[in-house]
Amino acid sequence: MCFAHSGTAGDALHVQAEIGAEASAAFGGLAAAGGLGTVETAGSGTPDVVAAPVGDRVVDGCTRVSHNRWNRDLPAAISVRPGEEVQLLCRDALDIGDQARTLTADGTMTIDLGRIHPLTGPVEIQGAEPGDILEVEILDVRPIVDFGYTTISPALGLFGTLRPEAPAGFAPYAEASQLSDPGPGRVAQAVPQDQPHNSGAPFVQLFHFERGQDTGFATFVGSDTGKQARIPIAPFMGILGNAPMRTGMYRTFPPNVSGGNGGNTDVRQLVKGTRLLLPVYAEGAKFSAGDGHMAQGDGEVTGTAIETLMSCTLRFGVIKNRIIAGPRAIVPAADPTQLALTEQMLRQGYYVTTGAGPDLMENAKNAVRDMIDWLVVDQGVSLHEAYTLCSVVGDLKVSETVDVPNWLVSMTFPRGIFG
Repeated sequence: MCFAHSGTAGDALHVQAEIGAEASAAFGGLAAAGGLGTVETAGSGTPDVVAAPVGDRVVDGCTRVSHNRWNRDLPAAISVRPGEEVQLLCRDALDIGDQARTLTADGTMTIDLGRIHPLTGPVEIQGAEPGDILEVEILDVRPIVDFGYTTISPALGLFGTLRPEAPAGFAPYAEASQLSDPGPGRVAQAVPQDQPHNSGAPFVQLFHFERGQDTGFATFVGSDTGKQARIPIAPFMGILGNAPMRTGMYRTFPPNVSGGNGGNTDVRQLVKGTRLLLPVYAEGAKFSAGDGHMAQGDGEVTGTAIETLMSCTLRFGVIKNRIIAGPRAIVPAADPTQLALTEQMLRQGYYVTTGAGPDLMENAKNAVRDMIDWLVVDQGVSLHEAYTLCSVVGDLKVSETVDVPNWLVSMTFPRGIFG
């Protein structure tokens, strides 16, 4: 989950996250609204160990929150030797647990932002020292519960919340000469080009799957329309990182707050079978993880993926006296969710939209606008359902940088999820 946040109102968020004064004011008001607080999940106190590591090394971050700030001075929750396995049980990104099942759109405005991104750890890896590389082998990632959620809120994602634009009027044509508009203008779209953040309505969408499921599909039933879809899953942790380079407390946003320690990277390719490399800045590395996602499109355009409580089993190694500037990885697949699609779904192909121009962010917005238009018009989902689907299954890419200075951004979307 790529979430700009602060535990208190004021300018601190604006300075730290660089999201603009209007967005900062929106978030500042949320933290003071009373909050949903932190709740326990079903089975609290005895969380299921869904994929036990070799041995009994389990760090339970479900029944208690370890921390949600990077801080090199935090004591380790566990110490392991290189080659040993450890399982981390992690809370969901918004730290709302079972309340997600009944969370309303308006309820998203009362979430206590100071609790966001609870992390499990730190894990001390014996022998890891500043100037080394920590190798994190991801052995298993599975949900501890049977549900996940996506939220759309002000000041998040490409558009924040959404407000619809009135569609262009339809004019019947009788003559061939009337098919050419002598004064063409911009085609009306579902998402206005001038929409500011902190406008429109918030939204919540639930997804369902089996506890412990790590392949196949999550079930989508649109909160607005009831439209059904199967979302290919590829569980991963949105936050994987070491203690920071400098002293002090740092939020998880952005992922390079103090050196290239990792953090809220939301790289959906970091699934089971990955070997992740992280620079070590503190004695023992002090590794932590959180922000479990069942599925996410490249871009995570609403600011949330399918957020859930997750178990991850890891094995660590230390590469001595090697320096890297930031995270690197060897991953099993460039598109891990494609592995879950059936042959029938793959035969339906992908829908592609594009945005071109000198501003990459505007190009990204235009590509997503067009995808939302297609989903609303052709698939019959609501505006917010379309935006949600773009975040959990649509892939946003920089397709080319050849036509300087007009870069091209595209979004791809698997058509077969509705079949």
